[in-house]
Amino acid sequence: MSEEIYENCDGFSGKKIYKINKIETMDINDQIYNNERPIVPRKKDGVGDQHSVSCQWWKRYSGAAAGCLGLLCVLLLAGIIGLFLYQRNQLTSSNTLTEERDQLQTCGNNLTEERDQLQTSNNTPNEERDQLQTSDNTLTKERNQLQTRYNTLTKERDKLQTRYNTLTKERDQLQTRYNILTKERDQLQKETERLKQSLVEKVCPRGWKKLGSRCYYVSTEKKSWEESRQDCRYRGADLVVIKNQEQQTFVNWLCGVKNYVWIGLTDSVSEGTWKWVDYTTLTTKYWNSKEPNGGRAENCVYFYSWSSDTGAWWDYDCSYQYRWICEK
Repeated sequence: MSEEIYENCDGFSGKKIYKINKIETMDINDQIYNNERPIVPRKKDGVGDQHSVSCQWWKRYSGAAAGCLGLLCVLLLAGIIGLFLYQRNQLTSSNTLTEERDQLQTCGNNLTEERDQLQTSNNTPNEERDQLQTSDNTLTKERNQLQTRYNTLTKERDKLQTRYNTLTKERDQLQTRYNILTKERDQLQKETERLKQSLVEKVCPRGWKKLGSRCYYVSTEKKSWEESRQDCRYRGADLVVIKNQEQQTFVNWLCGVKNYVWIGLTDSVSEGTWKWVDYTTLTTKYWNSKEPNGGRAENCVYFYSWSSDTGAWWDYDCSYQYRWICEK
């Protein structure tokens, strides 16, 4: 261990005691830090030189430390300023992000509402679509049924059309046949009338008409019903009796168109009980509409010819004077 007298940089002196190996270590460290050649302390007889070297070392070391401290302060100040600016930027950015977040939140809420509205709107078209689909299915089914019905009716129509054409053809054939038969009938009627006239002239008295085995006389005078019957009896006959369509048609022909003649029908014996002059009860009737309607005031019957083919009966006052027809 050695002892060293030193004077610091302020002019104070003192002793410095340290081991030689420690100084050597310090000198080595100083050499490392200062990158200079180490200063070897001198012996006791050189105390002034050692003090000078120590003072130079301290000044050099203090200046370097002060420079480092200043640099460190500058760096620290720059870091603080940078941190402040960074935090301010971060705060500004945070405020901006907060505003953007609020805007995005508002936009998100709006989009959510629009999504819900669109979902609701989407559900409504889906329901309408389902209803339309159901309606379409129903209409399709009805259309198919109508198509089937139409096809059936078309077939029936074609069958009816074919049947109609056949019936029309048959009708035309029957009409042609009818015209031929009508023409033949008219010819036969003319021939029959000619033959009847010929037979009557051979069998019945002059002025009488013949039908079958009977002869008929049409008066040219007009008398009451009772007087007309008396005239017929005087001629060996009686007023005509009509019991079938053939006699009705024949009397209509004898009467002539739009003429009145008495016939042998009366209810004068018993009101409402009509009997012929041969005392037979009335069965086949050819009354005009709403006849008889005269009651006790009209007890005799006359024949009126509407046309050459038809005629009818009326009850009337027996005292009225008409022409008459006799039969024998």
